[in-house]
Amino acid sequence: MRGGVLRCARGLRRVAALGVLALGLLQPVACGGASGGVGPPPSGALSVSFIDVGQGDAVLVQAGGEDYLVDAGNPEEGPVVVDFLRERGVEDLEGLVSTSGDADHSGGLAEVLEAFPVERVYLSGYPKDTLTYAGFLRAVRAEEGAEVERVRAGYGMEWGGVRVDVLNPPSGGFFSSSNDNSVALLLTYGQARVLLAGDAERQAEEYMAGGPYTGPLTLLKVSHHGSETSSSPLFLSRFRPRVAVIQCGRDNPYGHPDPDVLERLRRAGARVFRTDLHGDVIVTIHRDLVEVAVENPLRARP
Repeated sequence: MRGGVLRCARGLRRVAALGVLALGLLQPVACGGASGGVGPPPSGALSVSFIDVGQGDAVLVQAGGEDYLVDAGNPEEGPVVVDFLRERGVEDLEGLVSTSGDADHSGGLAEVLEAFPVERVYLSGYPKDTLTYAGFLRAVRAEEGAEVERVRAGYGMEWGGVRVDVLNPPSGGFFSSSNDNSVALLLTYGQARVLLAGDAERQAEEYMAGGPYTGPLTLLKVSHHGSETSSSPLFLSRFRPRVAVIQCGRDNPYGHPDPDVLERLRRAGARVFRTDLHGDVIVTIHRDLVEVAVENPLRARP
């Protein structure tokens, strides 16, 4: 249920610490209070929050006193995202990324733009002719002072001391599939590497797997909600995630995540967290430790 009562309760309920990862070694610990809960992230850390927006994506990246939002779920999830950002101490956004023009990624962004000042908006430039995406672009134009940047593979930036490289879409042109033109971001923070690849499917995954940024990942946002068209064996063998988070809705009509994808992630050695089971998932990276915190710890398994 995504009604008003649950949304209000979010502000009263801390997520609980589930485990600690020492950059390659997962060590389960007892559940309890966590720095990954309500309130700003700890100083000197990279925090990546996967917001439970049902069947959609919404990821908050916080580091060095800066806040960046990657997608915001469907239109009706806009208030959920806004409330979550406020709970995490966000007053304005240094950047906002729309990885895809699909409603389950861009739908809630207009409400976020109305709620917070935004310095920069990052887009792929891939045309998406839908009313939802057109509404988002109108909100971007209305955002006074916001700079719009169209990003492709090879584009780099820094977010609060975190190196961010764009791995997709290709710099030379778009793929034929809308999902394969999702903006993919690789975050590098010390030894830690985090990949957020939107709805990337086989073509985009093959493109990234053949690029210069392959190697083990600390954290992977599983592409396309765990669809069988993503997370190919080739892709997982080239990136080898230690922790994987799937953003999908409870009892969704698509069967996400696909059982074969879960098996491929298991074989790759990834520990999997899911917003349909665990609710909000917050990953905090500090020095050589990775803390995973979840909203529903009783549903989590080592």
